Amino acid sequence: MKVFTPSATVSINGMAMKKRAIGERIFNFAAGDPVLDNHPKIIQKAIEHAERRKCPYPPVEGIPELRSLAAQWVNASCQTNYQKENVLVTCGGKFALFALIYSLLQENDEVLIPVPYWVSYPDIVRMGGGKPTIVNTSVTNGWKVTAKDLDKHASERSKILIFNNACNPTGALYTKGEISEILSAAKRLGLIVISDEVYSGLVYDGHRYISCGSFPEYQDRVIIVQSCSKNFAMAGWRVGFVLGAESIIKRLSILQTQSTTGTSVSSQWAAVGALEHAEEVNCYVREKMKQRRDLFVRTYNSLFPIQIEAIPSALYAFVSLPSMGVLHTADSAAFCEQMIASHNIAMVPGAAFGAEGYVRFAYSESEEEIVQGLRALQLGLKGGRK
Repeated sequence: MKVFTPSATVSINGMAMKKRAIGERIFNFAAGDPVLDNHPKIIQKAIEHAERRKCPYPPVEGIPELRSLAAQWVNASCQTNYQKENVLVTCGGKFALFALIYSLLQENDEVLIPVPYWVSYPDIVRMGGGKPTIVNTSVTNGWKVTAKDLDKHASERSKILIFNNACNPTGALYTKGEISEILSAAKRLGLIVISDEVYSGLVYDGHRYISCGSFPEYQDRVIIVQSCSKNFAMAGWRVGFVLGAESIIKRLSILQTQSTTGTSVSSQWAAVGALEHAEEVNCYVREKMKQRRDLFVRTYNSLFPIQIEAIPSALYAFVSLPSMGVLHTADSAAFCEQMIASHNIAMVPGAAFGAEGYVRFAYSESEEEIVQGLRALQLGLKGGRK
């Protein structure tokens, strides 16, 4: 029997939700789920669909309206050149990644995964029969992978690079030159690049987002994963996308006929509402998340000994234990377990991202929860009780 490891973020968030369900006050920094009311355009479109009183099986590739809008959205925001035929609608970005790995890997193929990585990458690779090859990065280099790193870790069995920009958990954001060098190295090494771009719309302070899909010279070996979960605060609707060559989309469509049968029609029409007004809806989410990022950084820096800088993208702060004044342990899992058990503060251990000695905070909850949660953490670290 195969043994699977549960997602660390889902597990910790589940613990927090169970405590909250029985009336305990929980400060949840674990889940990267933007806590916002859905934008009215999303709800309006979902209601219009519900009033038809029909919800049939979806087209396996996704409804044509949504596929076309997804291509237009990515083209407009990321300077790409996709058409409807280059888009597959999936049950969230996570299934998009799973379907790609499952479809592209042969047994024991290697997949290069830079550290820190999103917690599910290695296990998805193992589930697909592949071998994760961990590529170390450095905090002194902003946690960014380089072409030299790929050269160092690639082998004859290496087939795929999973590249994440804007990065979960660090918020690292790559420049055009950095991405160009990585894509050039990937081509030289014969790697397919799966580019996880689900935070592309959550970039702050005037930084520019660069998509791997915006380099036409590498388009034949780049596959984009996108999602409505973060960019439009629609996590529970479960709508993601794969954008790539038409041959890849057809291959994945066959897999969906034997697995999910596609994404809920109701969810897809809600996503149409978001993408018909993509700039407006994304701006609504981005501005709220920027306010919460600013509040998190400002509050954190007023409470803890070592200052952190404003994170340029995504929803997270990746913080070392010593920077919080935690000097008695480097065991991030034990630390996070202690904090949720004794002080009802939920964080994700850095070990789950391949970087021991760190924790990941999500600043996606309400402003009050951010401030009160950080104050509770400071009190807990001083030996106070909840």
